[in-house]
Amino acid sequence: MKGKLQLPVSIITSIVLIASTVTACTGQKTPTTPPLDSVTLQLQWVTQAQFAGYYVALDKGWYRDEGIDLTIIPGGPDLTPVDLVSSGTRDFATALLADLASNVQAGKPVIGIAQIQQRNGLLLIAKKESGIVGPKDFAGKKVGVWLGSWEAQFDALIAQQGISLQDFTLVSQGYSMDTFINGELDVASAMIYNEYYAVLESGIDPQAITIIDYADFGLDFPGDTLFTSQKMIEDKPDLCTRMVRASLKGWQYAIEHPEEAADIVLKYDKTGVQTRPHQVSMMTEIAKLVLVEGRQLGRSDDTALQRTIDTLVQYGVLQGAVQANEIMTNEYWDKAQSE
Repeated sequence: MKGKLQLPVSIITSIVLIASTVTACTGQKTPTTPPLDSVTLQLQWVTQAQFAGYYVALDKGWYRDEGIDLTIIPGGPDLTPVDLVSSGTRDFATALLADLASNVQAGKPVIGIAQIQQRNGLLLIAKKESGIVGPKDFAGKKVGVWLGSWEAQFDALIAQQGISLQDFTLVSQGYSMDTFINGELDVASAMIYNEYYAVLESGIDPQAITIIDYADFGLDFPGDTLFTSQKMIEDKPDLCTRMVRASLKGWQYAIEHPEEAADIVLKYDKTGVQTRPHQVSMMTEIAKLVLVEGRQLGRSDDTALQRTIDTLVQYGVLQGAVQANEIMTNEYWDKAQSE
């Protein structure tokens, strides 16, 4: 039986050298993937369909396609996203436009880069049995507001109606609507897409609820805004463009596929408390706030922004005019479309 053919060491060495020379001459290199930018997104509330677009883009890999390794961090009533971004603890975050404007005037170095919700779903609700019909009936009542990131509209309403904070008891409202359902709160803050439905799901008839809609008082401002720090737009403008582009792609898909978007949100809900019917109904309501006739998805409307500023100044929430371009910019939205 013949053995295997053995090549002399000198021949093997020559082959290796020739191969190395050919590779060097052709200039071919092993392709490398550029490292991803590690980025954090702080939400102002818990994981739910209010933020479906971001979760969809994360799940579909669209942030990674833009070179972003994104971590989404849920929030709540005890967190202030503006402070977290201002301090550099978070890279991007979400906040209501009116509250963002208030923080900008207070000297916080933040700026909006995409107006995700063109309308605002914030309401105040009361039980009809309380006799509360409007804000002037708050006297002697307990009124719940999410303090820290949500009160700009409420402050404008109270000022507009000539109501003193001493006339009622202001209560820092938490996650649950149990305090309202159980009668501990006379008036509660509620989003049309979340807390309002939670109250109805508890068994309270919608006919037994009085809705005090900010829009009825001319205080219907744009809602959730994607924002970042001034340092971020100065140091990493390209990252801002990529963040906006991936986020808008996620929001467009979520609106077109609401049930799938709800399922994706549920996948990322670590608490396990969210239910599919609630998330689907929330996604339906959120879509109405995000996609508005006459507005482009995610682009700040100059007229709506200026009206928000003027109204907040009128009622003393802003202590003097603040420039619109200090609060919001469409620069990265525009670049996201063109690149």
